[in-house]
Amino acid sequence: MRKLLIPLLAAIALPTAVNAGIPQDKNVNKWMRVEQTLMVDTEDVEVKKGKLRFYIKRNAAPGEYEGPNALLKEYTGKLRINCDNFTSGIQVKINNAFGTYSTIKYSDIQPNEYAYKFANYFCFASGSEGYTREIYEPDWVRKVINNIEIRKVEKKNKAGNVNCDSPVWENKPRCN
Repeated sequence: MRKLLIPLLAAIALPTAVNAGIPQDKNVNKWMRVEQTLMVDTEDVEVKKGKLRFYIKRNAAPGEYEGPNALLKEYTGKLRINCDNFTSGIQVKINNAFGTYSTIKYSDIQPNEYAYKFANYFCFASGSEGYTREIYEPDWVRKVINNIEIRKVEKKNKAGNVNCDSPVWENKPRCN
């Protein structure tokens, strides 16, 4: 009994040992489920002057594997949202040696699209006028917002006393 108890206590007391040796950038916990068929990378998010970029993975739902459009239901790509124009587009990752993405075509955001949910939760952070933060936020949204806020603080500390949001400094290398 003692032989079983000691390793069990060690596993509970030292949870970081589970991911020992795995690089931080390979952290699988950064991907969180948004819906049954959609996951988002909660750490690699870009927010710039009215625009948002998220990495997403879509998995086909049961019953979507049949037919000529079956491959279109499952992809990895970039969801780009322009909060100023309320438009979005998805760049699908092309599985080739270069790891390139398809061209993007922006269209108006509709309530039944993934982009609507993302715009609803995150456009307030883009600096676009008229958007407010939601009161109820799922775990994945809070994690993304926390990462956005951490990056803003890091960027501000890196820049020193320069206001990187001002038109004079926004395109300088020091603020990028």
